[in-house]
Amino acid sequence: IKSSAASDVYKRQHITMLKDNLKTLRRMTGLNQRQLADELGVSVKTVSHWEAGYSEPSLSMLSRLRRVLNVEYDDLLE
Repeated sequence: IKSSAASDVYKRQHITMLKDNLKTLRRMTGLNQRQLADELGVSVKTVSHWEAGYSEPSLSMLSRLRRVLNVEYDDLLE
């Protein structure tokens, strides 16, 4: 149970970092949510959910985000 609880805490922290970084990096590139969604081939609702921390992008989508935003993985995840 302890390892599961620790894993849950880690995941919540990871999602928090990702959502905050994603929103900041998107704004720094001058893109709105619709423009980023169009670049990635996803819905605006999907981008909104990532930025709100309701869901997170898959690993393959993280790779696409990195390319579209012209950043490193660490910029998204730390």
